[in-house]
Amino acid sequence: MSSAENVSGKGEPIISVRHLSKSFGKHEVLKDIDFNVYKGDVTTIIGASGSGKSTLLRCINLLETPTSGAILYHSENVADKSVDAPQYRSHVGMVFQSFNLFANMNVLDNCMVGQKKVLHRSAEEAQANAMKYLKHVGMDSYIKARPRQLSGGQKQRVAIARALAMDPEILLFDEPTSALDPEMVGEVLTVMDTLAKEGMTMIVVTHEMAFARDISSQVVYMNQGVICEQGSPEEVFGNPQQEATKEFLKRFIRG
Repeated sequence: MSSAENVSGKGEPIISVRHLSKSFGKHEVLKDIDFNVYKGDVTTIIGASGSGKSTLLRCINLLETPTSGAILYHSENVADKSVDAPQYRSHVGMVFQSFNLFANMNVLDNCMVGQKKVLHRSAEEAQANAMKYLKHVGMDSYIKARPRQLSGGQKQRVAIARALAMDPEILLFDEPTSALDPEMVGEVLTVMDTLAKEGMTMIVVTHEMAFARDISSQVVYMNQGVICEQGSPEEVFGNPQQEATKEFLKRFIRG
């Protein structure tokens, strides 16, 4: 690790993205991406649509294969083809924009199936763990409901509980509120705020600028496939250095 990482005071990073690039055909979506995520960090990734934010998150979770570069999880390059992707994802959970709940399963089964199949937990242990996290997100009274019977905000809270039930070390959120009606956004952000205060390590792709400003420990602003600026919320929101960052934030934040 570089001297900059060693003097950070946070120890070794959980995840290090190193010179990551991703192309689809001739279209280069990500170009030479570098950043670290430390235990307890809330890293928000902001930027205009099409800037590569979701592709970056999908690469970190191995849903996309990087074209070049490395993704180090506790210093192991998980972009290597020999890595057991499902096992890795049990440590690095993901919450999707479109919920991705199993329509043919009720809420409780949605939160148990991964535990049983990937972590090989007994039904009793999986159920107890699922109920703990469903209660944590306020969805324990809906365990017999199917996804079609839930609002968007309720579905996303179940999806968060499902991810938490795998006991991940880090959670990735891919625009978790963008598919929600405005009145449901708050209930999901409240859950995420609680997780941040409890010390959950998170990487969040979001258009919710107030959330990014108030909850983040690190903000990454992406523009046209590159990291244009990164730093603390005070640095990025309060004193942006790049013209592109200033122009982007002007559109979202009055004053």
